[in-house]
Amino acid sequence: MTTRQSVTFGARAPSDTPVFEPMGPDALLGTMDGCTKCGICQAYCPVAGVTDRFPGPKTTGPQAQRFRTMGPTSDLSPALCSGCGVCTSVCPNDVAIADIIAIAKHRMFDGDHRLPLRQRVLNRPDLIGRVGGAAPSIANAILSNRALRKLAHAWIGIHRDAPLPKFAGRRFRHWLDGHSQPDGPGVEYFSGCAVEFYDSQVGVSLIQVLNHLGLRVSVPSARCCGLPMLSSGEWGAGRRYADALVGELSGVAEDGNAIVCTSTSCSLTLRSKYAAYLDMTAGAAGAVARRVSDICEFLLGSHGERLSELLNPLPLRTVYHAPCQLRGHRMGTPAAELLRRVPQLTLELSGSDCCGIAGTYGYDRDRHDVAMGIARPLAERIENLNPDLIVCDSETCRWHIESLTAVPCRHPIEVILASIEASCPRA
Repeated sequence: MTTRQSVTFGARAPSDTPVFEPMGPDALLGTMDGCTKCGICQAYCPVAGVTDRFPGPKTTGPQAQRFRTMGPTSDLSPALCSGCGVCTSVCPNDVAIADIIAIAKHRMFDGDHRLPLRQRVLNRPDLIGRVGGAAPSIANAILSNRALRKLAHAWIGIHRDAPLPKFAGRRFRHWLDGHSQPDGPGVEYFSGCAVEFYDSQVGVSLIQVLNHLGLRVSVPSARCCGLPMLSSGEWGAGRRYADALVGELSGVAEDGNAIVCTSTSCSLTLRSKYAAYLDMTAGAAGAVARRVSDICEFLLGSHGERLSELLNPLPLRTVYHAPCQLRGHRMGTPAAELLRRVPQLTLELSGSDCCGIAGTYGYDRDRHDVAMGIARPLAERIENLNPDLIVCDSETCRWHIESLTAVPCRHPIEVILASIEASCPRA
């Protein structure tokens, strides 16, 4: 096994321009020629650092890809990659290692191998949300039943200890319908399925913060972006999700308004993964990609000074964990920069490259032990720091970290709102 070091994030790029041009799959595969087998990606890989079952990103990525170009192979190692993207971020030659592995994963499951049922279920959080959200109290009781979780572990393969979120029904949509907003400049919010069905308070907090800044927020879509499908190799269904979402967002992109996201995985999907995996680099998809911003990136770049004037003291000890997807944006850690502006808030960085859950990776019965091994240093650091609150931009990371530590874990926008309104983030 390998000794790892933590990754330092780069400087934040200006939020009003795309940080890089999205690349299609052929261009990404072409970057493998830059691999010199230096082994840096191997040393930093969180998965290879805790298990010998995964041969590492160099071997599974560009090295194996040279053989894949000659025809089908029997290599199943791509399925063990979590897709965290650490390998790509540390590569000195800009080899798109994580994307090369993701493309190989798709071709593997598009050929002789079938994607497991448990992964197909996990790939549809929107469908799960609609079903569970129809009767959230009953659904939450079922998901918290240990006997039923053990049955799901045995029959479907979703680990009995995986951090399943609680259903919220359509709470965000109902709140939005009754909420009055200022008649100011417009901002579009792609809320996604996490806010729509599970984590409604994040969406409520975003709209209230932007309203405090005099902005009027519209929500043109709450569809699932399809990233779980794309990450696991189920690209046919992922393409249908992508086409539907781009169709709903293309009109507001043409109007020139910013499209903000509270999920770093959703914003990364729109910005680059549709291009990387589905070759959606131009037209409506390209127009949408150019308008999308992470909410903290947007606030820091366009409204930082005004926001600072609104912030009140918030005497909390916090730990900020930057999720894996943030590296793909190449914008640094705008959430941490915003949180440092909150008076009396003490901020520590987690220092961890990955919390282990990696979207749906850690929910799988056969990979949960790997996820927990990756998470161990983060859990130990949080235990030593003993914070009042953990802050993280990604919903699956928040659910996982909170289940690991029993410390409340919130989105940065919830902390910003708490400071503006001089209250405590929800328990």
